[in-house]
Amino acid sequence: PPAERVALLAPDPPHLPLRGREEELARARRALEFGAEGGCVLVTVEGPPGCGRTRFLDECASLARRLGYVTGSRDGFGPADRPRLIVLDDPHLFAHEPGEVPLLRRYAPYGDRALVQLVARRPGAGPGGSEPLVVCPTGRTERIRLGTLHPPAALQVAADLLGAPPAAPLVRLLRGAGGHPKLLVELVEGLREEQLLRVGAHEAQLVEDRIPHRLRVLLQSMLLDLPDQCRHLLRVAAVLGRESTVDDLLTILQVPPSALLLVLDRMVSTGMLAVGSTRVRFPNELLWRLVVDSVPVPLRQALRRQAADGREAPRPVARPAPPAGPPDLNGQENRIVQLVAEGLTNKQMARRLGISPHTVNYHLKKLFQKTGVNSRIALLRETGWNDPSQESPEPGPRVRPRPGALEGGGQM
Repeated sequence: PPAERVALLAPDPPHLPLRGREEELARARRALEFGAEGGCVLVTVEGPPGCGRTRFLDECASLARRLGYVTGSRDGFGPADRPRLIVLDDPHLFAHEPGEVPLLRRYAPYGDRALVQLVARRPGAGPGGSEPLVVCPTGRTERIRLGTLHPPAALQVAADLLGAPPAAPLVRLLRGAGGHPKLLVELVEGLREEQLLRVGAHEAQLVEDRIPHRLRVLLQSMLLDLPDQCRHLLRVAAVLGRESTVDDLLTILQVPPSALLLVLDRMVSTGMLAVGSTRVRFPNELLWRLVVDSVPVPLRQALRRQAADGREAPRPVARPAPPAGPPDLNGQENRIVQLVAEGLTNKQMARRLGISPHTVNYHLKKLFQKTGVNSRIALLRETGWNDPSQESPEPGPRVRPRPGALEGGGQM
């Protein structure tokens, strides 16, 4: 139950050492040392499912004990002169447990007591009911991100579990876990359960190279925890290969790019998928193999055919945009352009329109700005007056301006 996830100190960690988290532990240690000196610190530990957040919390709790942090019960923090540590694992689980919120408030910092709050959660998961807790009025905050293990650390974990270093064929299989702590541990335990290993005094050898049933059960649980859209994307992408194109995914999923973006963001945050410039890929080979195996063979073939058909189908050719027509002109502007086409000067147009030459000049400048030109000839061209493809509204030859009357926009 969620209530059991709140404790001043977590239980003692397992006897096996924590591998590959030296830098993260150093940051946690600095935060604990700051708290031991009287400060208040909020440490958030983030990482996708199976990255070892709980194991990391256990190690931090053990370190806190060595630094003099007090252990206690829910009834109190213990001696007032001792620093205190609150450990909260997956606080989003408290969102639907209103009875836990008062408990968290009792643990919230008060007065000038030294306190470190250690909170582990998945990326993107809100604080839920723990929000009253994760507030640090004085002191500092620290954010620690747990990713996959580097290959040497992953092999050390396997050697710790096996009691001997893995031989080369087993190393190749273990590397398929991609440094994912949960998959790595379950793979080793599954191989041992099904007697697929032979462990000697100096090395552990692989007897048969196959994925144990234990991992398939784990994958089924992981898939069921995902929303339908994410599970659909994951299985389709796996069938198309360890890497697939965005176009292939859009063809099969039949969703707009904006919808695919939302689902991809969710899957990238879990570490199950990664996105490059044009391709989506599985960083973890073992996970990819497991997801592929979860899709029935006939459906795999059908999905691959669908993707191939989508690639072969001719794409609709975009029609070029029609050329821009003449700019929209009002009645006065049209009349002025017509008079320009007749070859009249500004003074002649002014008399014809009953306005001043200055006003004619003003209208011409506005027309030049609207059409993006700087001469009368260009104005006629932009407005279609000298376009031979345009038919004259009146029968007979088109009116042409007098020679020399079309240059410039000022008084003539």
